[in-house]
Amino acid sequence: MLGDLAALTPPTVVCVAFLIGLGIFLRHQLGPKQESAEDEQPDDISDDSGIPHTERSGSATSSDPGAS
Repeated sequence: MLGDLAALTPPTVVCVAFLIGLGIFLRHQLGPKQESAEDEQPDDISDDSGIPHTERSGSATSSDPGAS
């Protein structure tokens, strides 16, 4: 009887350690997100307020001498 228990102990320990690790991993991945000051990004990035506007029409006509 003790031989059977001794034979099952290592797989049981490995199984329990795997399940604990899986639980910690899933809790970390599925848990609530913590906001930090470094990660302040807007939720909606559809506007191009961060992109400077350039006058493309003015530069294209000034480089073409026949356009005037």
